[in-house]
Amino acid sequence: MIQIYYGFGKGKTTAAIGQGMRAKGAGKSVTFVQFLKDNKSSELSVLPFDIFNAPDSLPFNPGKEYQAWVDSAIDYIENSESDIIILDEFLDVVDSFLSVEKALDILNMLADREVVITGHKEIKELFEKADYITFMDKIKHPFDLGVKARKGIEY
Repeated sequence: MIQIYYGFGKGKTTAAIGQGMRAKGAGKSVTFVQFLKDNKSSELSVLPFDIFNAPDSLPFNPGKEYQAWVDSAIDYIENSESDIIILDEFLDVVDSFLSVEKALDILNMLADREVVITGHKEIKELFEKADYITFMDKIKHPFDLGVKARKGIEY
């Protein structure tokens, strides 16, 4: 089955990790891939998952130099044998670094597993394929007041 957590509210990655922890507690294996994030997220040091390392640094708007990393991440996902595959911020690489057709091919290949996807935007074709969709909406956020992301809270 496919689960999607999307929108501009806080908690998409947290929800995906929570699903992974529940699965891990039930004896399942979990692969975790974070797109459009660097290796500075605090949770990476404690997660009992198979983690594909993100780049050490990443510009706010990555360009073509990021494509090679995305290609290697996709190869890693396609070769994973985990029961649960978490694709964090996956929706946000579709159309810019990954075609909708390739994203659908990946989901079709993983059809016998649980796939958890997060991101900001709605991708019609992926949403049609999903079994669960949760929209997370931002009502109020400290960033709106100029507060930067805090280690251990937002990253």
